[in-house]
Amino acid sequence: MATTGGTKGRGRVTAFSLFGPVFGYATTLVEDRQFAYVGPLTPGVGWRLLWRMAERCHNDGVTEARKAEWIVSQASRAFICGSGVVVKLSEADWVMEPGGWTVQLDGSWCNQDVLVTGDLTVPVLAAGEIAARHSRFPQYAG
Repeated sequence: MATTGGTKGRGRVTAFSLFGPVFGYATTLVEDRQFAYVGPLTPGVGWRLLWRMAERCHNDGVTEARKAEWIVSQASRAFICGSGVVVKLSEADWVMEPGGWTVQLDGSWCNQDVLVTGDLTVPVLAAGEIAARHSRFPQYAG
């Protein structure tokens, strides 16, 4: 894992609820590599929560790359299947704050080559769209 610098983008964004908090998922193509940007949109939720969730769902001591694949899988599942989707935007600005983690995936996973996690902002989203949702499994987000 490497620490990320800040990144801005414009494009497709999926906001989805995962065990309560709302996360954002955006992608970009950089030099023939597909980057997945995933981070919390719910105020007060830090990006490291994604990694704690991955650890709780993979409590068998798997590698950081495998946890990254789990995070990408959850975002992809929301985008493709609509699981937990709060809103899908076909064109929106987004900002990934500096200080998160970048992980090179083992090969391509869900059509992504690199995962970037960090604090994400999508300015067009309203407070009600980024507020935490009810979850039947809050223990994974705690």
